[in-house]
Amino acid sequence: METVAERISERMEYFVLKPQWGNPSPEITSWYGKLDERKLTREHYRELPQNFLLDMKTGMDILYPDILMVPFFLVSREVRNVIRMYDEDMPFLHVILFDARQGENVFYYLPILAEGNEDRREVIYCTQNREQREIRIRLDLAESLLARGAEGMELEKIL
Repeated sequence: METVAERISERMEYFVLKPQWGNPSPEITSWYGKLDERKLTREHYRELPQNFLLDMKTGMDILYPDILMVPFFLVSREVRNVIRMYDEDMPFLHVILFDARQGENVFYYLPILAEGNEDRREVIYCTQNREQREIRIRLDLAESLLARGAEGMELEKIL
């Protein structure tokens, strides 16, 4: 017997999540060797430390968006909380970005996304599209984030 959630997820639309360009946001630097991107999968993330301290460069009038996409997908506490409303089992790593020159730090979460979504149960997942990795987000989660004023993201409808 099919559950209500399964019937809803079959009809849900998905969007490609993209960074919002134009606002000055932190630049993560010197992360090579500190975080092995190959282990950012549901199968291997447990091999990584749960907490990371990464260097960042900031400038004047910096904006700390709720979503960062480069060099990897990071979300604010508020976005993490919204994702958890839809997927309470989503694993996250903790990332502290630190700008030693400015003496500033900011806390983000690194969600460990499922790869692919053939059964259409995931609210947010990643997939390989041509030469790049895409993050796709379900309509209901996207609407919740937008309703809460999440900054730093754009959505592109999947045709």
